Amino acid sequence: MSHSATSPSALHDVPALGAMTARDRARRTGGRILPLMGAPVLPMPEHVREAVRQAMDQPDPRDSRGLPELRAAIAAELSPGVDPERRLLVTNGAMHGLSLALRTLLAPGDEVIVPTPAYFFDGAIRESGATPKYVPSHSGWTFDLDGMAAAVTSRSRAVLLCNPVNPTGYLPDAETVAAVVGLAARHGLFVVSDDSWQHFVFDGRRHHPVEALAETWPHLITVTSLSKYYALATWRLGYVLAPPAVVDAMERRLQWEAVCCGAIPQHAAAAALTGPREWLDRALSTYQRKRDLVCAGVEASGLPAPVRPGGGAFLLADCARLGDTPDAIDRALLRNGIATIRGTDLHAPESHVRITFGAAEPVLEELVGALSQACRES
Repeated sequence: MSHSATSPSALHDVPALGAMTARDRARRTGGRILPLMGAPVLPMPEHVREAVRQAMDQPDPRDSRGLPELRAAIAAELSPGVDPERRLLVTNGAMHGLSLALRTLLAPGDEVIVPTPAYFFDGAIRESGATPKYVPSHSGWTFDLDGMAAAVTSRSRAVLLCNPVNPTGYLPDAETVAAVVGLAARHGLFVVSDDSWQHFVFDGRRHHPVEALAETWPHLITVTSLSKYYALATWRLGYVLAPPAVVDAMERRLQWEAVCCGAIPQHAAAAALTGPREWLDRALSTYQRKRDLVCAGVEASGLPAPVRPGGGAFLLADCARLGDTPDAIDRALLRNGIATIRGTDLHAPESHVRITFGAAEPVLEELVGALSQACRES
């Protein structure tokens, strides 16, 4: 029996990304929405602009792994021991890198252990044919290591993390990262870590990458965006650091779906990585103060004090006071110009929402006032 072109077997039902549905709900309000953001949005400095101008007149090298000069700059940023030829693949952003990695590592029937709350990993896991096994974190959003161990089955293939965790801002310490890698080693699992917010850490703490444990267990993959610290969101670039065999397989997959990433964005990224950093560090230095402003403001508004993020540019706020359902909470916030991502889209408690605090401080002060107004209305 033949199938029509519009039958479910022909059209795979992929849900919309939670961040995009939040954007669409905000647009439908018709009112002013506060320009909240996570990553800094900065004017490109002259050395990046000059690199782009020169790149526009150069032939397209079509290097599927990424421009050699960009991979060399990334390797120098990571560690002197990282081989840029064998272990790095440039991608169209971290989400693209994550999708490539999961579709390369996983097969239908595999399971992936994911501590929650978690970023939008569900679609990438399911597109690979695998199934996510979600493990709720403890209060304070710390990983439940015993729960993760209990989630391992004969079908487990990988553990998937954010570090720092988007949306909670939880920053795992060195012992926790080692425990996750140790769990993977005992059961023969890959560890895939999204380290896109690795530069955004607070209170004198450090980011501890899984890659630091590669000599203990080599089956480690790091996915990273260049949109965050490097302020390259409009260029859509990221990279994957992985064992050579995984990079080889991912490159072949990338060739079939995109051939290569755009050369001009890669020249911009190479200039950002190798040039002066003052323009980036000035923006980064404001984030701890912004975090403190918003954390204090959430509590002062009448909502419960949030768990203070150790990293990232976001927090989860308990907004149960504003409504009985996620939709009611969303409407209460949007009436006051606050667009958030619902906890239900992040495998978080349904009363919670993700709030980002990367905007300018006057905008964040407006945010605090709007939260207070929403609480008064409730």
